[in-house]
Amino acid sequence: MRNLLFCLLLLPCIFAQAQQPFTGTQNKKAEKLFGEALKSFGMLEHKKALDILKKCTDEDPYYIDAWMLTADIREQNDQLKEALDIYRKVIQINPRFQIPYYKLAKTAIDYGEYDTASFYISKYESLKGTAIAPEKVARVKETASFGKNAIKNPVPFNPINLSNVNSTDNDYFPGTSADDQTLIYTRLLDGRQEDFYMSKKQPDGIWGKSYSMGPPINTPENEGTISLSPDGQYVFFTGCNRIDGEGSCDLYFSALDGNAWKAPRNLGFPINTRAWESQPSLSFDGKTLYFTSDRPGGYGGMDIWVSTYSKGKWSPPQNLGPEINTPENEQCPHIAKDDQTLYFNSEGLIGMGGVDLFVSRKDKDGRWSKPVNLGYPINTPSDEICIVLGADGKTAYYVSQRPGGKGGLDIYNFELYEKARPIKTGYVKGLVYDAKTNKKLKARIELIDLTTNKVVVEAYSNKLTGEFLICLQGNKNYALNVACEGYLFYSENFELKNQLSTDPLVIDVPLYPIEAGSKMVLRNIFFDIDQFNLKNESKIELDKLIAFLNANPTVTVEIGGHTDNTGIRQKNLDLSNNRAKEVMAYLVAAGIRPNRLSAKGYADSQPIADNKTEKGRKLNRRTECKIISP
Repeated sequence: MRNLLFCLLLLPCIFAQAQQPFTGTQNKKAEKLFGEALKSFGMLEHKKALDILKKCTDEDPYYIDAWMLTADIREQNDQLKEALDIYRKVIQINPRFQIPYYKLAKTAIDYGEYDTASFYISKYESLKGTAIAPEKVARVKETASFGKNAIKNPVPFNPINLSNVNSTDNDYFPGTSADDQTLIYTRLLDGRQEDFYMSKKQPDGIWGKSYSMGPPINTPENEGTISLSPDGQYVFFTGCNRIDGEGSCDLYFSALDGNAWKAPRNLGFPINTRAWESQPSLSFDGKTLYFTSDRPGGYGGMDIWVSTYSKGKWSPPQNLGPEINTPENEQCPHIAKDDQTLYFNSEGLIGMGGVDLFVSRKDKDGRWSKPVNLGYPINTPSDEICIVLGADGKTAYYVSQRPGGKGGLDIYNFELYEKARPIKTGYVKGLVYDAKTNKKLKARIELIDLTTNKVVVEAYSNKLTGEFLICLQGNKNYALNVACEGYLFYSENFELKNQLSTDPLVIDVPLYPIEAGSKMVLRNIFFDIDQFNLKNESKIELDKLIAFLNANPTVTVEIGGHTDNTGIRQKNLDLSNNRAKEVMAYLVAAGIRPNRLSAKGYADSQPIADNKTEKGRKLNRRTECKIISP
């Protein structure tokens, strides 16, 4: 974001230094007018200052200091073409004065004239002075070179205005749920009040008319950037100037209770400090939080930090380090659903000249790669604020003040070119309900990595709708466990070990009350083909069954083994019986009393699917737990 140059910062740049040519005036009237212009400039009365400077340069057309101040004011007010013309005029007055060459090159970058910038920064260097710090000169050269090359090699880009979402106010900082059905963003009302608005995707794929989130999320104070959890059941957001705040702006949390948001809670220390904390972005599993802060210990300005959630608390935030952060500002982090791809904006990295958008990827050791500029025309000489990725990993949302918008900042979506996309992920969306009454249930959902036996995601279904949504990453095998007090648990298995990603999955999750005759299929108990020794991956499911039996100490159950109809029936009967006994033996070894358990093999006598297809036969090869006595 282009920094405004106030009077005291400006003077060293516009006045002659010891080694520079004379830039003042011998005209006393012009000198007096210039003093008045400086005073008005210091009071931020730019129009008045320009009027006085016009009189000043009419009095002395060769008064370089007056022309330089005029150019700076024009530049601050985005009158870049006028500023360029004035710097050229100063060079004509005194071709040996070095500073206007640098200023012209820098302004040309802001105006998008990279060839012009390259020409004049080279002219500056040819004068062999030291008016400007060498690192600043080098940055202008690099930016001009990058800009020229980026324009010659544009990336695919076709932004579409979200017309139902945007308003005549500024709309920005978008975020979506993992299924890309809910959009939440910030709206600046009347240029003063920041509130959150939502939109739901319609059956035709168009975003519906937006509406305010309302209290208790929105308050009379400002609410900034928001991050919606993948399942849409909770949010992290920025709240400013609140009574319970640690600093000017803090990070807050709220959960969806049915169809109403709970009162927000300040995340407290160590996430929030007396510094400025904002712009949260939540990982796919809800356990990692990226955010922006100017707290001590960074690399300068705003930096991106990260904290992880474990055992009921957030860890002390860690700076993402010099691979991401610079002495300038880095803001608006967005971690993609693959948990490896980070998007953010930066003033300090070389780009098109303003604030640009970048992408970095995390390696297997947790190190971030050198950020890559997303390229032109996604990035321009103006400021690009933020970018977030939708559920499919290719639909991107970003904010711009492009011509043809509704007014101010608008939200756009576009298809991000393939090289800049995250690794594609999927999700499972489910509906939990009572199998007998169809009543929707609030149940605990766990997604477990079968290789590590670690719980990857913990969530709850919505108590009113029974809905839940959990992200799935490729190249892993998962167990899904759904549990609710008073019901048998439900398990599902997702085999993605040899897949980079999966298409979205939609499942029904009927839970059966704990009563005689009720059954649950144990889909995450595994045996080798034609064998009855339990595989290691079965442990997580068996331990869930043990926990269920311990929580319901009066229940007696039958473990049933089932096969498909291929092969010799007697052999299948023996195999199914041995598998059921093996599961029972595991339970007994874990402390479950034998008189609560029985085991029986059914071979193919109780199919639950058609044995004519491999998919059906796979469903029939199963282990069941049936309630004998509740």
